[in-house]
Amino acid sequence: MDYEICLEPSGIRFAAGAEQSIVAAALAQGIPLQHGCGNGSCGDCKGTILEGEGEQGPFMPLLLTPAERAAGMAILCKLRPRSPMRIRASVQEAGQWTAAVTTLTPLAWNVLELRLQPERPYPYRAGQYARLAVPGAAGEWRSYSMATPPRADGTLVFHIRELPGGRFSQWLFHAAQMGDTLQLAGAQGEFFLRQDNERPLLCIAAGTGLAPIEAILQESMALGWERPIHLFYGARRRPDFYHLPVLEDWARQHPHLRVTPTLSDAEDRDWAGARRLLPSVTASGHWRDHEVYLCGSPGMIEAAIDLLLSHQVQHEQIHFDAFAPNG
Repeated sequence: MDYEICLEPSGIRFAAGAEQSIVAAALAQGIPLQHGCGNGSCGDCKGTILEGEGEQGPFMPLLLTPAERAAGMAILCKLRPRSPMRIRASVQEAGQWTAAVTTLTPLAWNVLELRLQPERPYPYRAGQYARLAVPGAAGEWRSYSMATPPRADGTLVFHIRELPGGRFSQWLFHAAQMGDTLQLAGAQGEFFLRQDNERPLLCIAAGTGLAPIEAILQESMALGWERPIHLFYGARRRPDFYHLPVLEDWARQHPHLRVTPTLSDAEDRDWAGARRLLPSVTASGHWRDHEVYLCGSPGMIEAAIDLLLSHQVQHEQIHFDAFAPNG
């Protein structure tokens, strides 16, 4: 059965099947309803149910506060209609950018740094992500976080991991050339540096989740912050690490920054550093008075949130960017 969905304040109407999410139904009919991950991890598709009934599927903890739930807010990529509905939700502007590939630099055995030069200024906040069109695959997009704050020269920097079978990453690693062009949609995400308090920072990054964390760290340095910052950076195996010398150099230049690399590989007996990401966080202190920034897989984020709540960190102090592999 199909139900009519009306979006406010745009007045856009479309039909959604009982087994379709609101986001999926909108996109299938060419309606650019604001969204990000599509799997309940980021919260960019948050909307408010004004009329009607829907079935809310599971999503990442803390995406909705108790007050937002009480106000009828929902995660639309996980919401299925059970009646005609009227929903307050944002429709994305149609603006796109064309950007040229200027640099491809290996960072690790399976990670490339991609640098793009947009044709015109691309506005974003440190920590946000861009949606990049997959070359040769009409309608397919991938989301990647910028790894620096906005730069004076306008260059966009990304850390991209190769995913076997991933259309975008396979193109990037094996076919991309300098001068190739890509299409970008506008920046998205609520993961950015909060400047309304003076709490010390706890940053936890796994894999290429380091990218937006690096952008946030660089912005804090540019602002002249000297409050304590502790970064925990986790990898499965030693070859998976990248930018360790960069991070160590930042820590030398900024004594308030502490960097703790953690390794999960129990068979690497020569590793003298910390073992396992979240147990290392647990063993290193109490974090109740910290502003916390997390970036990594949904599983890591959920476990980290549980850990932080057990340390009495308030949910409004926890900011996260959860990403599923989407190469």
